[in-house]
Amino acid sequence: MTSNRKSISNAIWLLSEQMIVLVITFLISVFLARHLGPALFGEYNFILAFVALIAPFTSLGLNAIVTRELVNGVDQVRVLSNSVIMRFSGGVIGALIAIVLLIVFREHIAVDYEWLIIFALVNIMSAFYVIDFYFHAEETSQYLVAVRLVILIVTSIAKVIGLIYQFDLSFFLWVAFANIMLKGIGYMLMYFYYNERLLNKVSSRAVIWDKDYSLSLLNQSKWLILSGFMYAICLKIDQLMLGQMVNASAVGTYAVAAKLSEVWYFLPLAITTSFFPKLLKVRSDKDNYYQQIQILCHYLLAMAVIIAVLVSLISPWLLPFAFGASYLPAVSILNIHIWGACFIFMRTLLSKWFIAEGLLKFSLFTHGIAAVINVILNLFLIPKFGGIGAAYATLISYGLTSYALLWCNPQTLIMARIMTKSLLFPWFLGKDLVSYLRKPPH
Repeated sequence: MTSNRKSISNAIWLLSEQMIVLVITFLISVFLARHLGPALFGEYNFILAFVALIAPFTSLGLNAIVTRELVNGVDQVRVLSNSVIMRFSGGVIGALIAIVLLIVFREHIAVDYEWLIIFALVNIMSAFYVIDFYFHAEETSQYLVAVRLVILIVTSIAKVIGLIYQFDLSFFLWVAFANIMLKGIGYMLMYFYYNERLLNKVSSRAVIWDKDYSLSLLNQSKWLILSGFMYAICLKIDQLMLGQMVNASAVGTYAVAAKLSEVWYFLPLAITTSFFPKLLKVRSDKDNYYQQIQILCHYLLAMAVIIAVLVSLISPWLLPFAFGASYLPAVSILNIHIWGACFIFMRTLLSKWFIAEGLLKFSLFTHGIAAVINVILNLFLIPKFGGIGAAYATLISYGLTSYALLWCNPQTLIMARIMTKSLLFPWFLGKDLVSYLRKPPH
């Protein structure tokens, strides 16, 4: 199979999986939101937002670096064993820090802090998710797609049972707990199944921690670690601040809008992750390299605009019908939040480019500025406008840091121009079409 066909096949597997996930999780979320109501659904999402906020302790910014190392021919067992050990250690450190802070500030937390402690601990299991990027590098994502779909079916059945028998919030939180555990275990089992010949190597000398290599990986990813924290803040701090500054019901209403907006973010991630190994291989041919990046940027932005328009058109009908009248305020929030997808879709490609070009410091800088802007805007806008203010804060911070800031650094001007061409592509296309139609017939 040619490189292009293999990349496309890999992307199709990932996109097909995410379409299935999209349908199932949307239906479950609809009934779960109706069952719990805005207040308890807000608590549920507050806890999940907290997990997203501490996840960078476990990922350590190693995901794309692992892909790059494997594509460049570094021994897979060496890469994965050291990555897992470091991620596990990071997860433990992150859990300890979170637990100490939660105990100290437990009286000021909007939800039961014991649940936050439980999820801080189970998050350690996500250390094994790095195996996913081995399969990305091999362009054989179908193996882990199968694992994730089985886990999705099992946990979805559990949630349906909980909905039928009207179980309380704690049951659904335990299902979320099990989902994290099962993924970690499933990834390990599939890796060993796919690499049965490696079992002896993995069980003996190969798992020994290589201090120098681990520190080398950590040194390469240090900016991505901080960038990951900043990105998590940008993505989830709005829900945490709403919970602390308003109430759990405000979080529940906002979470419904955010889910319908953010659920589409898998599309650019699946596409750029699948094509990233191919981009690395053609990077030496700059014309070809940037031509492919420009084409990807066109497609990503076009997808985002189409999604934003469609969601904006159907949201006044969809939200009340699906979630109930109690979530009607989410319509206004969604119609603002969804347009952030235009910048998020292009930002996903930009993040891969940062890694390929070794501009990880600038990745951290943009995410850091986004996080600061987002928090400051939320502090001013949430008290006055609630969830709508949080949505505007998100949209503005995405636009400034995923596009506008690129014009401020000579090294990123090329990506600023690529994004601008994509943003203006409909205008140029329309101009060419008008010129063509005005030509006199021969």
